[in-house]
Amino acid sequence: MSEPSPAPFDPADWIKRLTESYRSVRFPRGVVGKTTHGMLALFGIWGVILWRWTDSLATDAGLLAAGLVASGIFIWWVKTTQAFAERNPAQAILDGAEFIEYKKFEAQVKGLPPATTTVLTSDPSKPPPSFIEPPLLDNE
Repeated sequence: MSEPSPAPFDPADWIKRLTESYRSVRFPRGVVGKTTHGMLALFGIWGVILWRWTDSLATDAGLLAAGLVASGIFIWWVKTTQAFAERNPAQAILDGAEFIEYKKFEAQVKGLPPATTTVLTSDPSKPPPSFIEPPLLDNE
């Protein structure tokens, strides 16, 4: 018995499967996720440059200059974000509300009372609020 021949290669079907699998990819948060998005954009820029490459020296020089400027900006951005991540690792890993929740958790672990919701503006007729006193230790 002869085996059925494999289906011919269909590029449209291949691209459809690739985009479906890409939708399930979730980039990490924080500096790594932002850098990943930037790197994908840079790959896209260089892909367009290579796709638009011609025999015209002026056009090619302009495309190359645009690509080098974009790459330089990306390299500068990555270096500054990595330096920020080294100085502030918690902020670099977490985003926005997650960082605030982490700080609240960190304060509770240290024994500080939970934060209360307050009005952002103060009433000038009232005295200023008292400072939060840290809890006393047993030996004090």
